[in-house]
Amino acid sequence: MPFCFEVRFRTSRPIDADRLDEQITPATFKRPLRFWRPYGTAKDQNWLAIESRGYATSQEAENSGERVKDALLMSAAKRKLGRGAVSGLSVFAGGQFDVVDPGAPLPVPLKRSELIDIVTALESNVVLTPNQRVAAELLNDSFFEMSPEARFLLRVSAVEALCPQADQTEAVRDQVVRVLRSIPPDASSQIKEALERIAKRQSVRSAYMSKIKQLLGNDEAKRFDTLYGRRSEFLHDGAGRGVLGEAADAALEISWKLLSAEVR
Repeated sequence: MPFCFEVRFRTSRPIDADRLDEQITPATFKRPLRFWRPYGTAKDQNWLAIESRGYATSQEAENSGERVKDALLMSAAKRKLGRGAVSGLSVFAGGQFDVVDPGAPLPVPLKRSELIDIVTALESNVVLTPNQRVAAELLNDSFFEMSPEARFLLRVSAVEALCPQADQTEAVRDQVVRVLRSIPPDASSQIKEALERIAKRQSVRSAYMSKIKQLLGNDEAKRFDTLYGRRSEFLHDGAGRGVLGEAADAALEISWKLLSAEVR
């Protein structure tokens, strides 16, 4: 029996089509892709589904579906549309089910041509790592209606996801050991614990500075460092509420540049 896959996702804008049903055959996929709007109440205008049928095995359908998921994440993030899968990837032998979006649609509908553009972009052979996928999901989440502060934090976190903390070098570990030996026995245990953490892996700041410098250059690394400082001030001191809109835009620009550079 042939197998099928289906991916459900939500855009940050409603779709300007009463009964959307399109079929496209990207060059890099074995089978045609059909995208359509799930049926239900009037509140489901933000939901889309992509399915593809006729795969010989469940594994073949799953592999193709995973490629669609990754390509959707990148395509939607690039176009600032947002994408949220309902239950990830579904692989089945046949049939379909309906989804209703519990949220209210936003006022600017997506045009049919924009949807075609999204699916056409699925010709990309992109395969995301777990960290890249998290970053792309956070970016897409940030396009939905929320406060500028929440949007800013999501986009800064997307950069953090792309900059995991590496294990420290042997030279750094040796330096920390020498410092630990020089600390008086009655020194605060918090100081010792902090030094031990430093010996294990690089700091968050060191991780993002080195990664951004490597892929985007020193100027962008300094620019993000300033944004991260504002993030820390907001979270720890409550500073910046009501004035982080431009910072959110800047964080989006850097996070998308970094994700695109890493995927390439």
